[in-house]
Amino acid sequence: MSAFCPLSSLPISAAELAVQIHDASDQAPLPGATVAVLGTRLGGHADEKGYCRIEGLPAGHYDLLCSHIGYQSQTLHAIPAGGQISVALATNAVEVPEVVISAVRRSQAYATTPISIAVAEAHRIAEYNTLSLVEPLRQVAGVSQVGGQLNIRGSSGFSRGTGSRILMLVDGFPLLSADLGDIKWDAIPLAQVERVEVVKGAGSALYGTGALGGVINVLTRDPGQDPSTRYRLLSGYYSQPAYRTWRWSDGPMYLNGFDLSHNRRIGETGLVLSGGHNRSTGYHQNGDARRYHLYAKAVHHFSPTSHWRTMANWAFDEHGVFVQWRDRDTPLAVPVGDGPANTASWKLHLNSEYYRLLRRDLGYRLKVGYYRTGFENNQAAGGLASDGHKLSGEGQVDYAGLPGWIWTVGVNTTSDRVRSPGDFLGARDVLSLASYAQGVREINEVAELTAGLRYDWNRRAATDVLIRGVCGSFTATGKRTGEFSPQVGFSYRPWANSAIRASLGRGFRAPAVSEVFAQAQVSGLKVCPNPDLGSERVWSYEVGFRQAIDHWLAFDGAFFWNDYWGLIEGRPDLQAVGSVPVARFQNLSRARVRGVEGEVLFALPYGLGARGAYTFVDGVEYLAENEVLPPYCHGDFELGGKAPLPYRSRHAVNAGLKAKRGASEAMLGFQYLSAFDRVSGLFPECGRDQVPIVLANARLSRRLGSLHVNLRIDNIFQYHYATIERKIRPLRRFSLSIDGEL
Repeated sequence: MSAFCPLSSLPISAAELAVQIHDASDQAPLPGATVAVLGTRLGGHADEKGYCRIEGLPAGHYDLLCSHIGYQSQTLHAIPAGGQISVALATNAVEVPEVVISAVRRSQAYATTPISIAVAEAHRIAEYNTLSLVEPLRQVAGVSQVGGQLNIRGSSGFSRGTGSRILMLVDGFPLLSADLGDIKWDAIPLAQVERVEVVKGAGSALYGTGALGGVINVLTRDPGQDPSTRYRLLSGYYSQPAYRTWRWSDGPMYLNGFDLSHNRRIGETGLVLSGGHNRSTGYHQNGDARRYHLYAKAVHHFSPTSHWRTMANWAFDEHGVFVQWRDRDTPLAVPVGDGPANTASWKLHLNSEYYRLLRRDLGYRLKVGYYRTGFENNQAAGGLASDGHKLSGEGQVDYAGLPGWIWTVGVNTTSDRVRSPGDFLGARDVLSLASYAQGVREINEVAELTAGLRYDWNRRAATDVLIRGVCGSFTATGKRTGEFSPQVGFSYRPWANSAIRASLGRGFRAPAVSEVFAQAQVSGLKVCPNPDLGSERVWSYEVGFRQAIDHWLAFDGAFFWNDYWGLIEGRPDLQAVGSVPVARFQNLSRARVRGVEGEVLFALPYGLGARGAYTFVDGVEYLAENEVLPPYCHGDFELGGKAPLPYRSRHAVNAGLKAKRGASEAMLGFQYLSAFDRVSGLFPECGRDQVPIVLANARLSRRLGSLHVNLRIDNIFQYHYATIERKIRPLRRFSLSIDGEL
């Protein structure tokens, strides 16, 4: 949490308070538990041993809120600054978060947020036995996955690996690549994740471009107080497909990996070092992959009121390329001539942050980050390669000197540099400058108003360049844009354990370098540039309601409406001549996505818990006059001046049943997504392979002292399905993970 306390402007006399949090039933520590100092912006998270140390706490007595998802929260009154206390939390099957850390750039009670936010703790992410953060996130209400890309409430379809409308943050630093503008899921140090916050809806007022559909904020663990060495082992395998003709290999299809981390404190500096290796054959041909990663984080306290954080994360991977299947009779094999094809990629993420509390009502932070991504793909003629560099800097001030107001004001800059040999992307430079301000006013004890405004200036290299390649010749022109992003939110708590929220905001996304300039021919598909591509914009509206009844029932529902202008979608080029399908990114004139979302959590007798979530999404584009769509893409719907947005499921259901007894826990999960009304139309069958998605999974876990064993089965019934044309999604998978401390 931010070390910021809006009490007064008197000089600081600071102390440290240590809070140890453990499970009331078995006394096991609760890593990741949250401690918030009510009435301030101080607090933090418990380390691996359940300790949370709050530094910079002015002398006096404070009320503390101790919480952990899956446990009943406790409020402690009149706790003196300094010393140490122990808190035991009782289990609670209704897993509702109490505190949001930084997704809205300030500490905030979950019930007071004016927008929809979901929180996933580290121990819940680990339950998925996954090598990627995508799998646990797609279980969040309103979140789905299409071809490795996340979709929040229908904001995204499938853009073939480029131009994410979801902004990824790691410790508050943007992690969208400079070239493709996408999320590199394997660049996230999964073993070091403390919690993930998912913000649904336009977040450009705080974070600028890329946050058009939402924000995923990943918070990594800070070093603990005591030395420790932890490990995680993962092993699993895929079942053979149900149809013998689909089998591309008689050998085992497996995945395995390990992570090792060490934590210690040297004087006033805490250190975390970790590394690991993952290997998988995949479940289809050319699905083999191997990955190496290293991670380091240091936190140094200059004083109780100032600290410095720095993090370095490196990953390298090699994996096969599977763009489309050979044919319908052999959908797990690549077309003849496409193999062996592979991609080698690397990611380097460096960031550093300095924070200082000047007065009890005034603090500032300075941040600088560097993110480099690169890849080489040997599949396309002549090969594809790119090297992207993103350098960012930010200064932010927190001020609470005005009665009733808490202000966050900042400026940041981002410089993107892309170098791609050959015709793929060329040499591109993008510069962005921005300033933002957000004010939060507590109207009374039950109502709160939030207002923010951000201005972004974006410049794409201003020189005119003649480009030649597989798509012919075109002129790349420079472009400058300026965008205002306002946001207003309101929350109201009419009675105990309830909250009504409403928000209105504007968002935008500047096109990624690859969406404007990419030209390549890969696996029977030609991608061509569009130098005239402009930014996409949205007005986002939401009204929601939360209600909890004691500790046995909780409900969260929302209605959302998003109006888009210039939405960027990959489309077939109807003017192209030849047998090879041609696609390019284009701005739609106007689109709309609206829907409802609801989630209910139950605590049942005998340690049972249940959850169910439903999301309805209605996404359409309004066709321009005389606009022609490929006839084989119309499906069963009537055009009438509009058409469904592609790659959106109208109906999504997530449900689960959990049982916990002592140190053992069992879970059964279910997911349903309706078939898409429309896909891109790049291939003649145009969606014949699209079917409703019906998946079931199960998990059994047990804690044995410091050892945690987790057995999982995904896609229990071996359901064969595709989310994008000509690419089958994963088969049934068995996996076993073991976490422990040396």
